[in-house]
Amino acid sequence: MTTLEADIRLIAATNRDLERGVADARFREDLYYRLAVFHIHLPPLRERGDDVLLLADRFVRQLGGNMGKPEPGLSREARDLLVAHSWPGNIRELQNAIERALILAQGELISAGQLGIAPRLSRGAAPPTTTSPEGERRTAAPALADMEKQMIAEALRRANGNKSRAAAALGLSRTQLLRRVRRFGLDA
Repeated sequence: MTTLEADIRLIAATNRDLERGVADARFREDLYYRLAVFHIHLPPLRERGDDVLLLADRFVRQLGGNMGKPEPGLSREARDLLVAHSWPGNIRELQNAIERALILAQGELISAGQLGIAPRLSRGAAPPTTTSPEGERRTAAPALADMEKQMIAEALRRANGNKSRAAAALGLSRTQLLRRVRRFGLDA
């Protein structure tokens, strides 16, 4: 029998309060003390101020490059909205907002409306609304989802149902398109 030696470092992350979990007997105390050698607190995105703009710019470059789009900028209104938003979905919500905006963006600047996030509202304020062509009032986020659904349906129609060609026309991977097709119920 041969003994093998290994020198490893384990990095673990959670959004739960493990100290409280140990106190409430919901997390093993011995495991906590094995993991809690060096604690790094990373605040949620809503507490990181202008860091959101650095991350947004990175996602614009990365996702725009994956979609084959020239690097668009973020309009002043889009930047203000990104900083003001509370980001309950944290970094994944930001990434999805940038990806949605890149899909919808036709020009060089991403507008605030293309992000699909609602501005932070003061207490008692109503969410922003738009009026559909049929005269119905609706909030901005569902209107953007409707616009995205229409763009995908139109791309599929133009590609005669060929999902690979429709994905390429939209600047998406085939997998990204299939995910959206399922979400919007366009696969029937």
